[in-house]
Amino acid sequence: MIIFRGKGILMIVYFIVSAIGILFINRLLIENLGFYKSLSIESLIGLIVILTGLWTKVTAEDYYVDKKGKKVSLDIVNDFFFIKMSVWGIILPIIGIGIIAYGLIL
Repeated sequence: MIIFRGKGILMIVYFIVSAIGILFINRLLIENLGFYKSLSIESLIGLIVILTGLWTKVTAEDYYVDKKGKKVSLDIVNDFFFIKMSVWGIILPIIGIGIIAYGLIL
């Protein structure tokens, strides 16, 4: 069961879109630009998780523009598994770097 509030469910969408984008770019580099070796699966997953985390961090807060033209923050709770999206935006890149480091060590 997926537990979310607000825009928390978008983390799954961010992950899927990031995965499709990274895998598409990887295949494009191999086929069209002559890269002979694909990235390891750990590197690909790490990049996907890092991109998902950065995208989550950027879109974690909600804003609107008031009558004076100033950007004002809304107090809307956006979380995924009881963790705020802004915190996920910090956790996921750290996990991604760990996955890439794990792939380089092996």
